[in-house]
Amino acid sequence: MSSNNLTFEFDNKNSKMILPKDKVIANITDKKITDSIYFIKSNLIFKEDLVVESKSKIDGIMLDFNLSGDITYHSKISNHGLQTFKNRTDIELVNEEETESFVKKGEVNKITLVVKKELLSQILPDCEVFKILNYLEKNNCHKILSSKLTGNNVNKLLNQLHMNELYVNDLNTLFLQSKVLELVYYEFNTLFTTKDNKQKIKFSEEDMQALKKAKVIINSLDPNCTISYLSKRVALNEFKLKYGFKKFFNTSPGALVLETRMQKAKELLSTGDYNIAEVSSIVGYKHQQSFSTAFFKYFKVNPKELVKNRTYYF
Repeated sequence: MSSNNLTFEFDNKNSKMILPKDKVIANITDKKITDSIYFIKSNLIFKEDLVVESKSKIDGIMLDFNLSGDITYHSKISNHGLQTFKNRTDIELVNEEETESFVKKGEVNKITLVVKKELLSQILPDCEVFKILNYLEKNNCHKILSSKLTGNNVNKLLNQLHMNELYVNDLNTLFLQSKVLELVYYEFNTLFTTKDNKQKIKFSEEDMQALKKAKVIINSLDPNCTISYLSKRVALNEFKLKYGFKKFFNTSPGALVLETRMQKAKELLSTGDYNIAEVSSIVGYKHQQSFSTAFFKYFKVNPKELVKNRTYYF
């Protein structure tokens, strides 16, 4: 990197921003609030209009609070564009991003929160979790969940978070954590309950038959049991397929595929009529090593041990 640039890395070095040090006065603080929440406070003074490059691996939701300054973002990956300005809140669902930001001369003050998908799966309503995780699996995932003027309640929290003395000692760090969690709660509660998300997802008789058919296909040890394949075979969209399995069968299609394969493999190996390679092929594995690894992870014993000792109990 050229000595004429300043490089800032955040979120365990998953995010990077490059600034020309002769054109920008930068004061940036980043904190790991929890294992799944990251806090970044940026105080920047631009001496002229400038283009700033940044790369991020969010893999979750980014909450961007612009306290002051005019910025226009352009994604190099998804060709997505966004303009923000003073007292603006933008909440986006992103897996990976690379942007060019066009910033006007003057002061920019921002607070950014990154909430990883691991936490999203624990705290959001089921109907939202499945949609969000499914969306994050797509290439070039970039979806604006909300873009609005910042409300008074949120502004009060942001002003508290913007105070420099928050980062002096452990007690102030505790205060910082509590305010960040409060901010996440407020925004998520507003975002995911003001819409019609309280309505239960309805399943028709045809949907139920499709779910049952998917179970039959899995139980048949069809080697092509991906979500996409099952969705097409039973004519049910991927979201409803995943949600239906969770709701009615208390499992996921992937988990049921694994359970079915492993239990069948255990049964076949226990008979002594098949060797490991044959069983691996029967239950849908192309490579014996992949089967052995999955078997050991599931039962905590290698297939070879079961073959040697037919009386091994699980």
